[in-house]
Amino acid sequence: MKKLIFSLLFLFQIPVKFIAQVPENYNRIYTKTYLETSQQDFNKALKVADSLFKISETPLFKTRSLMLSASLYQQSGDIKIAIDYAIMAEKEINNTDELVWKAKILGFLSTQYRILGLFSQSKKYISKTMELISEMEDPKMKNSVMGFALQEQAYYETEIKNYKKSLSLIHKAQYYFNANQQNNAFLRAQNEQLLGLNYYYLEKYDKALYYYNKALQKLNQMPENHLKGLVFNGIAQVYIEKKKAKKAKEYIEKSVQISNKSNYLNLKNEVYKTSQKYYILTKDIESIKQVNARLDSVNEKINDKAVTFINDSYSRLEKENTGIQQKNNVKNTVIFLGALLIIFVIAYFVFYRRNQKRNFNNIKKIVDELNRQQNKKVKSFNNSVDDSDKEEQKSNLIQKPEQQLIMSPITEKRLLIKLEKFEQSVLFTRNTISLPYLASYCGTNIKYLSHVINTHKQKDFNNYINELRINYIIQKLNNDPQYHKYKISKLAEEAGFSSQSKFAAAFKKVTTVSPSQFLQHFRKEH
Repeated sequence: MKKLIFSLLFLFQIPVKFIAQVPENYNRIYTKTYLETSQQDFNKALKVADSLFKISETPLFKTRSLMLSASLYQQSGDIKIAIDYAIMAEKEINNTDELVWKAKILGFLSTQYRILGLFSQSKKYISKTMELISEMEDPKMKNSVMGFALQEQAYYETEIKNYKKSLSLIHKAQYYFNANQQNNAFLRAQNEQLLGLNYYYLEKYDKALYYYNKALQKLNQMPENHLKGLVFNGIAQVYIEKKKAKKAKEYIEKSVQISNKSNYLNLKNEVYKTSQKYYILTKDIESIKQVNARLDSVNEKINDKAVTFINDSYSRLEKENTGIQQKNNVKNTVIFLGALLIIFVIAYFVFYRRNQKRNFNNIKKIVDELNRQQNKKVKSFNNSVDDSDKEEQKSNLIQKPEQQLIMSPITEKRLLIKLEKFEQSVLFTRNTISLPYLASYCGTNIKYLSHVINTHKQKDFNNYINELRINYIIQKLNNDPQYHKYKISKLAEEAGFSSQSKFAAAFKKVTTVSPSQFLQHFRKEH
C-alpha cells in the first residue's frame, strides 16, 4: 500500500498560471482520464493522453499530457516507460520559467525511485524539488508545491517504517494545502488514506478506521478509482486485525471489485495480500492457494517490469560509457558497480518471497516436530517413572555405578530416565548449569553422564543444553503470545544464555533459521 498515487495527483492539481487560449475542456478531460477512464479502459486512457499531447500547442500543456502518460504507465507497473515520459516532459518544460511543473516532474521521479526501493535516488530528487520551491516567489504556488513535496516525504517515511514522522509530515502538508485554500476532495481523501495507513501500521486500529472512513466520505462523491480501492483494502486490513472476519470480507469484496476493473498492479498486489490474511484468519486453505497464485503472478509482473527498467538502464549506461572509457576509467568502474548493486537489489526483491515461503515452511516443520517430540517424551516419561524406582532399587542392590568400570544397562536406563526428568524441568535455563551439576542431579559421575549424552543424545554436553534451551524458547513463542513482544536479548536471557550473540548462534545451529525470522513469523501468525 506504500507505493501509491502521490506522483499522479502531484502532476495536475496545483494551480498554475492561466493560459487563456487553452479550452477549459482540457482540464476536464485530463482529470476524467486519470480518475475514471484509466480504471475502466486503460488502453483508451493512453490514447486520450496521446491525443492531448498532439493537440497541445504550448510547452506547458505538452508537459501535462506527457506526465499524464507517465502517470498511467506507473499504474500499470511500467516504471521504465513512466520515467521515459517524465524525462521527455522535463526536456519540454526546461526552457520555460514554469518552476511549478519542473518541481512536479522532480517529485514524480522521486516517487518512481521510491517505488523501486532506490531510496537514495528518491531523496536526491525530492531535495531538488525543495531547491526549486525556495526559488518560487508566488506564495500560492509555493504553498501548493510544498504541500506535495511534504506528502512525498511522508510516503518515503512510511516506506522506511518511520510512521510517526510520516504522520507529522502529512499534517504539515495539509497545513500548506489549507493555507493555499486547496479544497480538492480527491487530494483530501488521499491525505486521510495515508493517515489511516500509518495508524494501521502503528496498530492504532480505531484511529485508522476513523481516517479511512473520512476518506470514503469524500471518495463516495467521485467515480470509482484506485484510491477508493486502497481505502476499502485498508479498512479490511483493520477488521482482520480485530478478528472481525465478516466485516473484513465485506470490504475485501469491495476492493476486489475495483481492482478487477483496474490495471493498477500495486492495487492488485495490496488487495491480494489482504485477501491472503483474511483466508488465513478464516482457515480457508483452498482459497489461500488460489490467492497465493494470483499474488505470485502480480509480483512477478511487477518485478519483471522493474528488472526490465534496471536492465535497460544498465545497458544504456554501458553504451554511454563505452565512448568515454579511456578518459575516465574510475568513473566507469563506479557506474558499473552501481549498476551491479541495483541488479542485486532487484534480484533480492524477486527471490525474497520465495525465501519467505521456505522459511515459513521450515519454521512450521520445526514447531510441529518439537510438539511431536514433546508429546512423545511426556508419554515416555510417564510410562518410565513407575519402572524406574524398581530398577533403581535393584541396581543399588547389585552395584554402585560410580564404582563400576563398565556401566550396566540398568544404570544406563536409570540415567536416561533422570535426563528425561531434567528435560521436563527448566533447570537447563540456569546460566550456571554445568556437567558436574547435572551429574550430581542424576546421582552419577561426569564420565557416565557424558557417555549417556554422547550415545543417546548424539551430541556433547554444551550442544545438548543449548538445544534444550532453544526448544524451550520455541515452545514459549508457540504457546504464549506475551513472548512475541520480547526482544531477542530478553529471550536469550530467559533461555539462560550469557549473551545475545551466543543465543543467536545456537538458535541458527538448532533451527537453521535466525531468531529474528522466527519471532517475525510468530508475530504475523498471531
